[in-house]
Amino acid sequence: MSSQRVELEVRGYRNEPLEHVYRRQDTEPAGLGLLLPGMGYGLAHPGLRYSALLLDELGFDTFGLETRYASEAFKNVADEEAQEWLRADFAAALAAARAAREDSHLCVVAKSLGTLGLHLLLTEEPLPPQARLIWLTPLLSRPELRESIRQRAAHSLVVIGTQDPHYQTDWLNELAAAGTTVLVLEGADHVFENAGDVVASVGNLEQIVRQMKAFLQARPNP
Repeated sequence: MSSQRVELEVRGYRNEPLEHVYRRQDTEPAGLGLLLPGMGYGLAHPGLRYSALLLDELGFDTFGLETRYASEAFKNVADEEAQEWLRADFAAALAAARAAREDSHLCVVAKSLGTLGLHLLLTEEPLPPQARLIWLTPLLSRPELRESIRQRAAHSLVVIGTQDPHYQTDWLNELAAAGTTVLVLEGADHVFENAGDVVASVGNLEQIVRQMKAFLQARPNP
């Protein structure tokens, strides 16, 4: 598979232009991969970088939205406006990627704050029922987000470390019981690192990529 970078016109909240990376396959794609960033965790960070590379390798068109959420402008708004900001940006990203080429199979990879945005998309956007959803370090302390994962459990993969502030065994057991695929990284923090152990941190990324590949190549659940 080979792909080319294509620039799209994408405007989100307050009609502001959105920085992004869109790569289009030279042949018919396996599907569309949408990558949603965290607050300070953008496309260059390992969890999203290797996710994008894997999707490209598997033949997906990929649209990665760059983060702009570490700014004081975003941090200082009320929660309601922050959610509207995320909703507008992420909906615009999805619409732009879909307009570039109609997708038959959708995969969304969301990291941290991006998982809240994915939850907001699910409440308003008609995402295909077979869409594969990959929740990297989801904000599980928000019950509405856990409910979104449960509702899409058969098509969801959750990845989280035991040192993540949103890690709680009971929550993960509930999601797994509902049919969610869950990968727990022992000792990993919110950015998939094990403090003082570089080898383990690199190993976490390998586990994530292997699990994602297996998840995406598995026969879709009904």
